[in-house]
Amino acid sequence: MSYSVVDPDVLDAVGDRPCDCRRVSEAAGLESVAINHFSAEPGEQLPLAYHYHERQEEAFVVLSGPLHVETPGGEFEVPTGATFTAQPASPHRAYNPAHADEAIEVMAIGAPPADDDAVQYDPDNPDEFAGDE
Repeated sequence: MSYSVVDPDVLDAVGDRPCDCRRVSEAAGLESVAINHFSAEPGEQLPLAYHYHERQEEAFVVLSGPLHVETPGGEFEVPTGATFTAQPASPHRAYNPAHADEAIEVMAIGAPPADDDAVQYDPDNPDEFAGDE
């Protein structure tokens, strides 16, 4: 048996990201699920641009918010305590709007882990969306 307690505040932030990202799953030694803790200041988006995953199911648990998520069908405002989910092939862009009063915190959970699974989505060219095939 193996257990762990991970405090995201003591983890190193992932470099080259548009907001603060801490990889909880790596620190816990988890291999079948990706868990990341995000803090985004007003005007920042969560690490990936508008994208979708080919295989990964994704959930964003809002610890403090609201989190805003843009999708081809409209925008979601996800309040503190709620969870936003995206099935594979579902384009989305999660962010903290520039007019927000404070930073947001989100725990993102994805399975299976998908470092090579993300596909950039261009909302100005939806005809190029591979998920429609």
